[in-house]
Amino acid sequence: MPTETLARQTPAGFGGYTKNITDTAKSFWEGMSVTLSYMFRKPMTTQYPDRVPFPVRDSLPARYRGFLEVDMDICTACQACERACPIAVINIDTVKGDGKNKPKLAMERFDIDIGKCMFCGLCVEPCPTGAIQHTREFEGSVMNFDNLTLRFVPDVLAPWPAYKVPKGSEAFPRRPLGEVTRNLLKKWDAPPPPFPSKDDLAKLDKADYGKPKPVGLDAAAMGRQIAARALQVKGDVPKLGRVIEEAMAGTDCGDCGYADCKGYSDAIAAGADWSAEKCAPGGAESKQMLETIIVTLKTGVLPAAPGVVANATTALGAAPLVADADVPAGPPLSQTLSKDALYKLVNDAMAGTDCGDCEYDDCEGYSKGIVYEGQLDLNRCAPGGEDTKVKLYNIMLGTKPPAA
Repeated sequence: MPTETLARQTPAGFGGYTKNITDTAKSFWEGMSVTLSYMFRKPMTTQYPDRVPFPVRDSLPARYRGFLEVDMDICTACQACERACPIAVINIDTVKGDGKNKPKLAMERFDIDIGKCMFCGLCVEPCPTGAIQHTREFEGSVMNFDNLTLRFVPDVLAPWPAYKVPKGSEAFPRRPLGEVTRNLLKKWDAPPPPFPSKDDLAKLDKADYGKPKPVGLDAAAMGRQIAARALQVKGDVPKLGRVIEEAMAGTDCGDCGYADCKGYSDAIAAGADWSAEKCAPGGAESKQMLETIIVTLKTGVLPAAPGVVANATTALGAAPLVADADVPAGPPLSQTLSKDALYKLVNDAMAGTDCGDCEYDDCEGYSKGIVYEGQLDLNRCAPGGEDTKVKLYNIMLGTKPPAA
């Protein structure tokens, strides 16, 4: 007879069978006792959102990056946040007035598409007054995707005046964080916004109003602007490092082998690292800008933009300008007007935001620097864009800006 058959007939084999039944029953009652014990305990889960003791947003840390919010009362319309956004989530349209009946600078549109925002926080850092901040709001369940576009200028036909920064101000009064955004969030079943209407577009005479602006930046033009400023502070490593850092992505990720973007920038400024390919988050744009800066620092000459004549009149002693047949002959206004008259003309050409992005306290300071101090970098008024640049080059040099 096989050994296994004998083992089953022995008392030991029968005892093992009954032990299995006993263990099964015991484990069953142990599991059921645990389950039944929860019938008499206080529930640990909460029905969200109708039975929460307090709003979930109040339990989030202050550094939480929720929906963006803009306090329009302290927004200078400098558009630094719009330029910093890598995916064109922020769209700002400005309009200039005469400063009397209409504000000198106002905003017709300040839209943030929360549905496309990646919450990187890059727009918050350059804001001179702290007007744009991340809130702890996160509830964005809507039936219509267009309702996730927050419009901080409520009426397109009533432009919002830009905030004028008081002299010497270091702190700015701000509305409670989240208050503005909560009022702009739509209910989940709200109809899509009919904004702007065709009548609004007709009155504004802007067929492209409300459409997102092109994504990305002109890396070639920006690289030349930064390189021109780098050439002016060449030899001053701390200042040069700050200028070069503008070409970085600003993420401080450490992928370049340095602790942060400042470390990489300082290494280039000190001549310890000439690689332009280490800023992975900045991609091709940062690489192109850094290459322009490094070439400028090595040669002492700002590379010419496409279509520029190499021996044309220079603005930085070595930076060639456009030689264009459309530019009228004769001396520029800077050589024919008095300093005071020239200063007024230059100041009128500025954007009027007093944002400080030009590294002067305000637009008047930059204007005085150009007229009275010989500041030759005419590309610093970022809010004024191409319009201000063209005016300054025409007034000071009698030529057009370098072609990007």
